[in-house]
Amino acid sequence: MHPWLPAALFALAAWSFQRLLSKRALTGLGTRKFYLLSAVVSLLVYLPYVVTRRPAAVGLPPAFGLACLMAATFGVTSEAIRRGPLGVVSPITALSPALTAVLGIAVLGERLDLTAYLGIGLAPAGIGLLASRPGGDQRARGWLLLALVSLVMQGVGAFLARLVVTPAGPSGLLLAGASVQVLIGLVLAPPHRWRRSDLSGRPALFTVLGYAIGGVATIGYLLALSEGPASVIVPLVSVSPALAGLLAIPIVKEPAGLRQWCGIGIGLVGATLLASV
Repeated sequence: MHPWLPAALFALAAWSFQRLLSKRALTGLGTRKFYLLSAVVSLLVYLPYVVTRRPAAVGLPPAFGLACLMAATFGVTSEAIRRGPLGVVSPITALSPALTAVLGIAVLGERLDLTAYLGIGLAPAGIGLLASRPGGDQRARGWLLLALVSLVMQGVGAFLARLVVTPAGPSGLLLAGASVQVLIGLVLAPPHRWRRSDLSGRPALFTVLGYAIGGVATIGYLLALSEGPASVIVPLVSVSPALAGLLAIPIVKEPAGLRQWCGIGIGLVGATLLASV
């Protein structure tokens, strides 16, 4: 077994569980407060690791640049979802791991066996099926371009994360990413908008629990990226929506049609193929 595989698999499981908790938390807190609270929790989880493994000063500028790219990606994706049909936007943006894999192979010269290439192809295909919905307005109104830009930004961002964390470890990226997210969260949900009850209910508890676990998983994921091939790790972990969709059926009681079952099955098969490399 590769040394980076346990960390990648833990991130896959943790982020799937995090999605279930996030679904419950968002209904109570709302998107803006949820974003700030999750960012603060993530920063608090990262700090002990960052303090014990201080980032090299030379690695902070590229880490900050990547953090800003991640924040911009969030804005572009949100605007695409706001303008266009979610059932079309989501499958488009879900294909970003395929771009990351292609960049890893083309730029870094990563070479894989046939099993891995099958996994790379199946994982985004499963996510796309899982997110797709029939019907809806398919006409391009600007949101299609935004969705394509989001796909490129996410794919390139994940690839750049591989380059940023490899020389100096993930500390710089963790610190810069969480700090930028907190600043954005303070703009979206400034302190005067918060009430005491916002932090005392189940939504806040679900957010803290989900992002505490997710923060640990992020550290492991970035460590895995610093040791293993991005063309395998990124598509593997990106199958978490498929696993979350599978868990949501019995836990959240969400209905699932044939398209969603096919997406879950294909995505999990892709994850299995990638994990066996």
